[in-house]
Amino acid sequence: MNPALDLAVLTRWTRALAALAAAAVLATAGLLALGAERAEAQPTATDWYTVQSRHSGLVLDVQGASTATGAVLTQYTATGGTNQQFRFIDLGNGYYVIQVRNSGLVLDVSGASTADGASIIQWTRHDGDNQQWKVTRDTAGYYAIVNRRSGKALDVYNWSTTAGSTIVQYAPTGAANQQWTLNPAGATCGADTVLAAIAAA
Repeated sequence: MNPALDLAVLTRWTRALAALAAAAVLATAGLLALGAERAEAQPTATDWYTVQSRHSGLVLDVQGASTATGAVLTQYTATGGTNQQFRFIDLGNGYYVIQVRNSGLVLDVSGASTADGASIIQWTRHDGDNQQWKVTRDTAGYYAIVNRRSGKALDVYNWSTTAGSTIVQYAPTGAANQQWTLNPAGATCGADTVLAAIAAA
């Protein structure tokens, strides 16, 4: 037996194991960071957002700040009003219900239509598939919002840049009039009675 040779082998093995351990730590850290990045990319159920069109720079707005069922969704200049604030309630199935802060109602495809050009309205929540939306983020940071029932995306009708223009559903194209930025409005749901009632349901 050669003690010097044994020591050299042991040293090499020790260094190799240390390198493997370091690689494992780095890989774990990388996965955790990736998971955090993915988590941050999705909206939360406790935060309110304004939803801004990439195409027009205007934001989603319930026309006339209405609290009535059937009121239509438009795009409008940002005012900070609660009719321009939305929260995304994760249903746990890959889809969200999108709630309007002002009314407590949720975004709905009118008449459960599957047609291009169907209006987006606010309606009493019933969790039907015409009220469920898939929210996905692209590599540039823009979101597509696609209805579960129709498979069609929130779309600024006819590429309008005019305040008050309606929002419809249309076959996904990936174009700028179907791309949205979610901007946190700041406050969480707090003690809103409408939201408390929904949470308790």
